[in-house]
Amino acid sequence: MDPVSRRVLLVDSDVDALGALASALRARGLTVNNANGAFEAVEQAFKRRPDVVLAARAVDEDSALADAFAAVPDLADTPILFLVDDAEGELGPDDVLRGDVDHIVSRITEASPRGSRPTVLQETRGDLEQVPLVDLLQLLAMNRRSGALGITTPSGAGELRLSAGEVIDAVYRRLEGEKALYRLLGERDGQFAFSPGEPTSVRRIMAPTSRLLMEALRQVDEVQRRRRELAPAGEAFLVTEPSSDELDLSPLQAHEPFGGGPAAGGVIGSGEAGPPTSVPDITAALLSAGATRGSMPPPPTLRAAEPAAGKVEVARYPTTTPPPASVGEPTERAAVAEKITALLQMPHNLDELLDEIGAPDLLILEVLMELVAAGEVRRISLADLTTPFAPPEHFPVLRSLVTRLARPGFAPPPHVVIAASARRMTTLSHAVRRIADAVVPAEPPPRAPLPRPLGVIRLGDGVELALVGLPTDESFAPTWPLALHGAAAVVRLGDAGKDALAAHCEALELLLLDAEAMMGPLDLASPGQITLIVRAALEAAAGV
Repeated sequence: MDPVSRRVLLVDSDVDALGALASALRARGLTVNNANGAFEAVEQAFKRRPDVVLAARAVDEDSALADAFAAVPDLADTPILFLVDDAEGELGPDDVLRGDVDHIVSRITEASPRGSRPTVLQETRGDLEQVPLVDLLQLLAMNRRSGALGITTPSGAGELRLSAGEVIDAVYRRLEGEKALYRLLGERDGQFAFSPGEPTSVRRIMAPTSRLLMEALRQVDEVQRRRRELAPAGEAFLVTEPSSDELDLSPLQAHEPFGGGPAAGGVIGSGEAGPPTSVPDITAALLSAGATRGSMPPPPTLRAAEPAAGKVEVARYPTTTPPPASVGEPTERAAVAEKITALLQMPHNLDELLDEIGAPDLLILEVLMELVAAGEVRRISLADLTTPFAPPEHFPVLRSLVTRLARPGFAPPPHVVIAASARRMTTLSHAVRRIADAVVPAEPPPRAPLPRPLGVIRLGDGVELALVGLPTDESFAPTWPLALHGAAAVVRLGDAGKDALAAHCEALELLLLDAEAMMGPLDLASPGQITLIVRAALEAAAGV
């Protein structure tokens, strides 16, 4: 058989040996291309489509070469022969002696020419662990392939659309465009399938793929590093509660980047309050500092509470100094900061933040580090994200207390009113959502500072306690009786509307408790502190 039409890919890391054998094969009419390793061999095979791969046995250590070809179905049927220098025993079915050029040529001519095999456009499937996405895109770009590259990872599914080897669009979960491409390039575990064909989608990625891949190599590593610094244990983030009801959140307005304010580490969930107080102490202090209806002895019903039930979770983190900013114009960074602080009115972890904001992941992380360093945003430990209303053994007592609070003429369930400024009401609402036993309303709260339901605490056996929020904007004081009538107790947070609220409670003969007079500045973002206040108010209202 005439060997002239045969194309051979010669793979050997020994340059001298490779050159000598290549010359001998070319002298016998073969077309020879060279590669010095497994990865280059796959590149050359995509480009040259050899009829036979002739590789030194050392290149296939741990089946590296065979696995690389097997991972790409377009190349999986390419015959591979292995060069053996000295045969100490019987040769394997795919082994040939390096010195026996005539036998090598004979084995090569036995393979049918690539051109005689039918060319069928079909899916190419593989594993990202064997063929990283960056390498795969380089191969597709080199061969100017068009089609859709579907990718399935443990985090979700995505797709890259290519035209003549260039990525023109990308989607991954809810992400689109370059952000989706960068996120996919950071995935190391998953499956891919390439379907040839001209894509029909609109081009949303304009930059050359080669430049995007270079930028991705930089950003992917930087994103992972900053994620580890910001949330080493998967913490969530929340805007910092200002110390005054009149203070507005203005991200990056009063702080130099990475300067001012507390460090990124610190005490989480403690606010500026003093040492944690046990439940009986809370109740006694509330009665002495803020009760306006009679005097009663300290309630004994929860004296058996575990000490941990009355403590606020404290978590400390290593102080990190964010590196200088490197992504985004000042206006873009300011816009991202505004979006972050808007989202962090309720807790979000990093994955949620990065998915919700359309900016590049690296830019979002850089701005978040600025906000943390400036004290505008703080971390929340996983233990403080949600909390039960009370330990299970306390629920029978709590059910008994709530049952006593039912008032004739008012529909159940009994309710406790929590009064706070309109600005603090948003944080309070989200804290109630994170009480495990609370059922919160599905409809959004009213835009105006009107009384609104915060949630219903389910205590079992059909017993429930409603929590009602009362924004203390005095211009809306005529609406306050909507929440106050029939209340079991009113808990005031802060001084906003203090005198007006006291006058309403006195007129309606309602128990008014001043929580912050007892505990100091409260961390309203901590659901644990909200449960302590409500439980203490229950005991005070029940008069036990």
